[in-house]
Amino acid sequence: MSTRDLLDMALRNLLKRKLRTFLTVLGVVIGTASIVVMVSIGIGMNESFARQLEDWGSLQVVNVFSPNGDGGGYMMEEEAASNASKKAKNVKLDGAAVESFRQLANVEAVSPLKNLYLMLGSGKYVADANIIGLDPATMEAMGYKVDNGRALTGEDVKAMVVGGGVEFYDPKLNWEMRMNSEPLQLELIGEKIEATFDWNYGTKYADKTLKSNKFEVVGTMPADGSNGWSVVMPIKEVEKIEKTQQEWEKKMNGSSGSNNQSQSKEYEQVMVKVDDIKNVKAVQQQIKDMGYRASSLSDELDAMKETTKMLRMVLGAIGAISLVVAAIGITNTMVMAIYERTREIGIMKVIGASLRDIKLLFLTEAAFIGFAGGILGIGVSFATSKLVNFAAMQQGSDMTSSIPLWLYLGAIGFATIIGVISGYLPAKRAMKLSALSAIKTE
Repeated sequence: MSTRDLLDMALRNLLKRKLRTFLTVLGVVIGTASIVVMVSIGIGMNESFARQLEDWGSLQVVNVFSPNGDGGGYMMEEEAASNASKKAKNVKLDGAAVESFRQLANVEAVSPLKNLYLMLGSGKYVADANIIGLDPATMEAMGYKVDNGRALTGEDVKAMVVGGGVEFYDPKLNWEMRMNSEPLQLELIGEKIEATFDWNYGTKYADKTLKSNKFEVVGTMPADGSNGWSVVMPIKEVEKIEKTQQEWEKKMNGSSGSNNQSQSKEYEQVMVKVDDIKNVKAVQQQIKDMGYRASSLSDELDAMKETTKMLRMVLGAIGAISLVVAAIGITNTMVMAIYERTREIGIMKVIGASLRDIKLLFLTEAAFIGFAGGILGIGVSFATSKLVNFAAMQQGSDMTSSIPLWLYLGAIGFATIIGVISGYLPAKRAMKLSALSAIKTE
């Protein structure tokens, strides 16, 4: 029997019992749609976590800290313990370390980081903000997003990018008046802004002897991001301001105004951009092996995924149960078909049909049911996913449903395989029927 005849006969046999075939296919549709939607919600949760973390920074950036420092940010305690070794006591997070990080495989960019809290002055208005000093050529690579203007480039010196959450105010107003007044909306891009450590700047108590440090605002960052209250500047300029501040403090109160970290040219933190998120773990481990402490937002993402792993397994199991019920329905349909077509099977054997042809016929019918159910099931799951996303959007939730192409194709293939497996035992039963007994059956 040719493949074309086999497919044609299988399709005609299914259409003879349209209602029963429809109900069996409907079971597969429900099972397929259930498992696809449940899995897609799990995928959507992971993507939602990734989006949330990307607001904090790039998932491809490894943050490196001195083995003797506080680790900063999201350094985990067990990570600090694992790096407490004799080797760690001898390493320094300095320029040589930065160069060694650049030589690692899969590293795209490296930049030391310097944090400083300064006052900003624009005309008669001032603001206080956290200053982030880094290699300006790496700003975009390190995940700093700009919503207006542009990011810093390697050619920028006296330039800055201001976070949209940095609020300017009139320093001559008292605290109560500031709180009751509307936030100022200043057009900063293209303007020259003063950056100073003089907290009396803008008032009559300002230190007039301090050298002016004016920077051009070339861009702004989103106010709702992790850097919305910060200002990004070239690290060399931040270091100059810090040095001036230390000298000024020494002059004012006789203290050194410096620390061992500054004197030894060590950095507080170094950011390492990896070319692909798949390589983050490997690069991070290499840096740890060098004696440094290292963390990344990928660690947080993995922790979030692990937390929701059980929920995703439950969701997948619920969908799988529906598909198992559909498989039982396919088996029942095929068994009933054998009882109804016993005489037909006997005739096929008498006229020369091989046992293999009979087996393939019933397996093809079962595969048709699974395939049709899979096709219709992904259509239903697509509509359901859109409905879930619409409801989530209305409620302001980030937990959405996401169905990638591989899940669509996998659902169709899986439903077809389930159909074939469900039809295997009935097909074996049809093969074992006696030809003479089958012909005598009324």
